Amino acid sequence: MEYRIVNKPAFKAIGYELRTSVRDGENQRQIPAFWQEYLQNGWSCRIPNRVHGDNPVELGICHSFDMESGTFTYMIGMEAEHFDHVPEELACRTFMGAEYAVFTTPLTTPELFSSSIQQTWKTIHEQWMPFSEYEHAGTPEFEWYDDRCAPGRTQVQMDIYIPVKRKGA
Repeated sequence: MEYRIVNKPAFKAIGYELRTSVRDGENQRQIPAFWQEYLQNGWSCRIPNRVHGDNPVELGICHSFDMESGTFTYMIGMEAEHFDHVPEELACRTFMGAEYAVFTTPLTTPELFSSSIQQTWKTIHEQWMPFSEYEHAGTPEFEWYDDRCAPGRTQVQMDIYIPVKRKGA
């Protein structure tokens, strides 16, 4: 798999959160449904203080992992400059800087986008991670949705950021 290593500084994010589980593939059903609800209700318009202004970059952030129960929190949101005047129903989080392996999903049609994203995650964890010189750093991972997957495009793709550290480091 092709990837690049990126150092991303700490950042603030504002968004909507869902607690989900990896057990029985619950997250693979709940997260796409959560995205549909987010998009259909135009929730992105309610996110203030955006870093990316007129060209919004949406993030799907997996954080607050509980390995025992197999649960984690998934946030759909955007990078924010500050947390002033944030509506009550939105979560405000600060994420530490980290080194990431960044993977880009294959170009696909919007109809197959969700399954392409899930297949890329699976390939990263089952085929790349065990054989790479890196291991998961145990910090939040996220999806980066920019203009490459904007509405109206016939071919779409996005990036997946996996926090990494060298094995044995």
